[in-house]
Formats: sequence, C-alpha cells, structure tokens
Amino acid sequence: MKRSQIVIWSILIALVFVHYFYMPEQPEVTKGEMHISFDSRECRPDLVDLWNTFVQEQAFSNESAVLIQLNQYIDKDGTVQCTELHWIGYVDGEEHAYEIYVHQSGNVYYNDQVFDFPMQGVHPLAILREVDRIEFDDLIHGEYNITLTTFKHDGPMTYNKTNGDLYAFADGSLRPLKEATFSSEASRHMIEIFLEIEQSGGITTAESISDHIILFPEQEIARADSVVHA
Repeated sequence: MKRSQIVIWSILIALVFVHYFYMPEQPEVTKGEMHISFDSRECRPDLVDLWNTFVQEQAFSNESAVLIQLNQYIDKDGTVQCTELHWIGYVDGEEHAYEIYVHQSGNVYYNDQVFDFPMQGVHPLAILREVDRIEFDDLIHGEYNITLTTFKHDGPMTYNKTNGDLYAFADGSLRPLKEATFSSEASRHMIEIFLEIEQSGGITTAESISDHIILFPEQEIARADSVVHA
C-alpha cells in the first residue's frame, strides 16, 4: 500500500473514532406530515389559523412558544407557494425545535427535535398576526414575485435608505420612515420583503423601486431609540 493511501486511511479511521467516541449524538428528529384544507378562493393561508392548527396537532405548550423565523415565497398575484415556520416550544419541560413547511396544495411537512439552547423572543402570533395584515398589492402592485422573511436582530443598528424602503407598520397601515436607530440592548423582529424584479438581463434591481422592503411592526418600532418619519 502506498504511503499516501496509508495516510488517507489513517485520517478516515481517526475521524470515525472521534465521531463515535467523543462527539455527542445528534438529537433524534421526528418527522411527519398532514394535510390542511384551504379555502379555494384564498391565495394565501391565514397564518393565525395555521398556528392554531399546529397547536392542536403538536404536543408543545402554546404559552412557551418563541418565534425563530417565518419565511414565505409569494407569486406576483399574491399566491403563497410555500410557508416555512420555525419556533421553539416546550413539551413537559423539555425544549423542542419545530420546523413546519406548508405548501400551496395544503400538504404540510414538519420536523420536531429536542433542543438545548434556551431562547428568548416574541410569541409567533405576535408576528403572524402582523403578516396576515399585509396588503402585498400596496407594496408591489402585482408586479413582482417576493420572498418574505422575519428574523430576530440584536445589537446596535441604524436603518436608513441604504438598507431599503423602511416602514412603520400598525393595524395594516404603512408609514414611511427615513431612519430608525436601535441601541445595543434592544432586540427586534422585522418583516423583510425581497422583490424579484425581472428585466431583460435577468433578475435585477429596478432604479425606481428598492428590492428590499423592511416593515417594523408597531410593538417592534417602539423599541427604537429614535425614529425619523419620511
């Protein structure tokens, strides 16, 4: 056997040894699926209704739930092709991480695994209610496919036009902002919308519109140290 082959096999054996004797086992993932019937006249699922369904179907305590992230992929006509929701919830005192994938057909796929990294944040409904209120036509006028995402942001940050079009969002109404500044102590959940703007050269950014829209729900913009309205 060549020296190079001996070295390669030695490395592989060492990696296997480390994996089985030193690395902790990965938590078991419970996978499942179900079907949710949508109103055929609706192009987007009601997120609050979806959440209530998840609470009934899964074993976690609703009061313990903490949002990690929401993603939606939406056609220009407002049809939601896929909704992804990630959150933390407790089952009999044990922390679990959940992932749910809801397709336009009503097919739902989920993962559930034990999690050991306590998180703080908002309850999913605090953001899901706000997303349900968004009138996408007011933002994109039926012209662009979009990706909507939410995420918890920490640390100091000043948002302005270099980040995209900024809006305070309350009761379904948009109020344009010039700037919002958060201190190092303030965390916030924002609703971010990315537009796919098609031009002859492919997907690019049109000069007349930003490809990034940031919505600050009312309870989140209240955490800002300063806000400058447009």
